[in-house]
Order: sequence, then structure tokens, then C-alpha cells
Amino acid sequence: MPVRKLTSEQRLSRAIDIMEALYAAGENGMTRDELCSRFDITGASLDEILEIVSTLADRESGARIICERRGECVVLTGDAGRVLPLRLSAAEGAVLNHELESLGIEPQAAARIRRALLPKELGYNQRVFDTVAHGSHWQQLSCAIRDGVRCRISYRSMDDTQARERLVDPLRITTNGDQTYLIAWDVAVDEQRTYRMDKIESLTLTDDSVVRHAPEPATLHDSLAQAERSAKLLMPRALAERLDWPGIMSIEPNGADSSTVNVRYGSERWLLSQVIAAGGAIRILDDPALSERLCNMAKSLVCPL
Repeated sequence: MPVRKLTSEQRLSRAIDIMEALYAAGENGMTRDELCSRFDITGASLDEILEIVSTLADRESGARIICERRGECVVLTGDAGRVLPLRLSAAEGAVLNHELESLGIEPQAAARIRRALLPKELGYNQRVFDTVAHGSHWQQLSCAIRDGVRCRISYRSMDDTQARERLVDPLRITTNGDQTYLIAWDVAVDEQRTYRMDKIESLTLTDDSVVRHAPEPATLHDSLAQAERSAKLLMPRALAERLDWPGIMSIEPNGADSSTVNVRYGSERWLLSQVIAAGGAIRILDDPALSERLCNMAKSLVCPL
């Protein structure tokens, strides 16, 4: 049975997919057999596609891609990262997903759009909530960790009104629940810090190498256990049993249907947001000043008629 040749559109689509897969594979590359099997193409089609990839260049910067063959392996070299196709940010991805569902886009067409903008090869799932958890810089940070490159990130914590710049040595990426975190060494304070990936607004790779630090094996729960701020909260027992906050130190019965939850927290704004989101079901027991700040925050969220 003759082998069906790829159309021009299929070749271009495969070229983009293969370029991203080779970029993610890094200096180890991928074998020809791996590429043919993964993308369901013949060796002849692969040669055609590699020729297409090798002609790609960025019009403004002049960055070019080179597909280098090392025996049976294919390695992407040149300035590949500077000519990768557009990828949406976390917020843009969420908007895209909402529009695809609300407008009643034909399922196959919607799947093609998601696959084009949120590829699995970059570590993202087709579902937008995974993209939100990873943020927009998962791939670059993974490469920086592997290559030992110091980074400059713009990061906005819950207590910041705007993003602040940090110079960090990235150590590892970890996941807790549906959130992904960067564990990094903050150069300015000379201590290990944890950053939520979806709150990293920008990332720049510097020309400096990291200073090697052994990552502390502490989990997010252990890190919060060392936090100086804590609160005692009263809430319905059913609600307390559903909480998955990593900073919870203890849950104790308080009457027939209530529980007292002792929690440590790194961000006061995060804690107050959780209390407000509970719609009056949670009360702060031990800190009148914190309760007053809660009221002020709640008032600031009310829109005048």
C-alpha cells in the first residue's frame, strides 16, 4: 500500500510541532525513529520537514534555527527559542477557553486551536487550568534549572500592589494541589524562597551562572510552619474538614458543629481573601487588629451604587 504524502498544511503543522519537541528536548535532541513514531511520519517526510524547520527565521531579530544531525539524533541549535510560535499567557489562555466554550465553537475546531496555542510538548496540558497553574514561564525556567542560569523575575506576591523584581538562582519546580511553585535562591536576601509560577509576570535569563545551593527539602507546609504570622479561625466543622490550606497547624472541635482552625500564613491578603470568600462563615478569634483590616478590605471591594 503506497504511503500517503503529507499535504503542505500538514507538513507545516508537523514542522512547528517537531521544532517545539526538539526545543524541549534540549541538547540531547531526539532520534529519527522517535520523531517518526511520535508524529506519525515517514523518514522521507521527516527530511522534508527538517528542511522546512531549518529555513525558519525571525524577520526582526534575524534569529535562525538549525537542525543538526548527530548520527541518528536530531538536535535543534541556533536561536530557536526566539522564533517559537506565539503562546498565550495564563490570563489570555483562560479568556480563550471561555470564548471557545461560550461561542459554541465546533469541538474539533476548538481542539485544534487549543492544541496550537497550548501544546503538550511545552509541559502544558490541553486544558487551560493546567496552563494557569504552570504560568507562562515553565519552559524557560526548566531550561534555566537544567543549565544553571541565574534569572531576573518580576513577581507580585499577594501583599504587593505591583510586581517587584527579584534576582534568583532557580533550584527546582514543585507542585502542591493545583498550583505549581518555583523554589529559588533569592540573591538579595541570600535565602531560599518559594514563588507561585502563575504570579511570575516576566522572566529574563542573565549571562551569569547560578551559585550552587543545595535546595532545602522543606515542603510548602513546612515552610509555612516556620512563618511568624498565624491566626485562629472559627468556622463550621464541615468547612474545616474540606480545607486544603498548606499552612494549617491544627483543627480542633469547638461546640457541636464548629471547629477552631489554627493556621500559619505568609500573605495576610491571601488569608483575608479566604475569609471573605467564605461569605461570613469564618470568624477571626484572636486578633482584633486583623479583624479590623478584614473589614476595611471588605469595604474596599464594595462598589457604590
